Amino acid sequence: MNELKTLKTLPTPKGHPILGNLKQFKATDKHRVLENWVDECGELFKIRLLTKQFIVSADAALNYEILKQRPDSFRRFHKISEIMEEMGIVGVFNAEGDRWKTHRTLTSEALNARNVQQFFPTLTEIAGRLLNKWKRASEQGTVLDVQQEMMRFTVDITTSIAFGYKMNTLEDGEDAIQQHLEKIFPMINSRITAPIPLWRLIPSAKDKALKQALSVIEDTVHNFIAEARKRLTDDPARKEHPQNFLEALLVEQERNSNFTDKEIYGNVFTMLLAGEDTTSNSLSWTFYFLTQHPQYITKIREEALSVFPETEMAMTYESLKQLKWAEAVVQEAMRLKPVTPSLYMQALKDVTVGNLKIEKGTTVMLQNKVAQTHEKHFSDADQFLPERWISRGCPVHSPDVMRAFGGGPRFCPGKTLAMNELLLTVSMVCRHFDLELAVPKEAVKEIFAFTMYPENCLIRLHQPDTK
Repeated sequence: MNELKTLKTLPTPKGHPILGNLKQFKATDKHRVLENWVDECGELFKIRLLTKQFIVSADAALNYEILKQRPDSFRRFHKISEIMEEMGIVGVFNAEGDRWKTHRTLTSEALNARNVQQFFPTLTEIAGRLLNKWKRASEQGTVLDVQQEMMRFTVDITTSIAFGYKMNTLEDGEDAIQQHLEKIFPMINSRITAPIPLWRLIPSAKDKALKQALSVIEDTVHNFIAEARKRLTDDPARKEHPQNFLEALLVEQERNSNFTDKEIYGNVFTMLLAGEDTTSNSLSWTFYFLTQHPQYITKIREEALSVFPETEMAMTYESLKQLKWAEAVVQEAMRLKPVTPSLYMQALKDVTVGNLKIEKGTTVMLQNKVAQTHEKHFSDADQFLPERWISRGCPVHSPDVMRAFGGGPRFCPGKTLAMNELLLTVSMVCRHFDLELAVPKEAVKEIFAFTMYPENCLIRLHQPDTK
């Protein structure tokens, strides 16, 4: 039997005598720093940031076991919840223990298959706006910042689905809610990695702007809660077919009176952040890869013309299930460029996972991207090969190591909605356009701001030779 490993016995990368590894642990590329240390130290090691020590794991089996043991043995790194609660956000993402179980039940019901199908007309309506805008961009030869475009697209979808607010940033430009939302994730990321909470002592201009943004969003969402509750009261039949996530949550709240308006707010806010950020980043990375591999645009286009030959996009929920090449391309983009390459988990008690003994309070940084891009899990792991997701496309294929939507009991309840957005959009865009990267490939950079997005991903759209 192998001797148990402990924090004390794990190897560590070279660092500063006092600062430890803090200097290398940059806020905008910390995931890359950790991945490079895997090459230096192996799949399991420790780092020190000032006086605090952390375990880092790129072991897929160990990481999955940690995720499976939530919420009883592990929670998210306490600073994540602390920072979000300080911002007034208490929802399914950062709730813990029994309270999380209540949040999970209610949000899962609000995002069940029946309700997600009710949201489908919203997806097609806003996708139509994107298509019209991109047709004009194609005709005019406009260079588009795809990440900014996808942020506007997904925030329009998410605000409509979250609480029925008909935002149109795609055509009208930035909306006040979007401007405020854009401040949130970077500040969460910055505060989580800050060794000293200076914002509590000497607020900077960014801290003051964040406080103002949070105040505006809170007032706005609470107004939407009041309006949604009135709609449900005035039209009781609406409870059987809620038109948005907020209405669905309020229906569930009636069955669980312990679920407060503050928690309704926290879950709507969580959906706004996750729906805008993670989905927009996944779409952006997918389009980045398609500029490099136009043969897959052709495959998706041929598939789209077969599945919806008479319409500009998939117009039914059922038709999405037939888009196998679109799904394969999306899965491959999420494998190579996961928007959440790292997850931070903290032990709630002394626990042994695999061959590692973890003491209570110890934080484990799970490096999910490493396994997803390793040869032992995927053939030609560094190559963009969507056919690996088609039956028998590659000899080595381990989809179980994918963590795009987390894992274990706290698997993302919004996966179905997110995948609907991804498949609908990718199939529609490839149906109508060829994509060209307008900058050198090397100019597109990975930026980590709580989630990972492509900076400087500029594209041109062209009409295909044959529609």
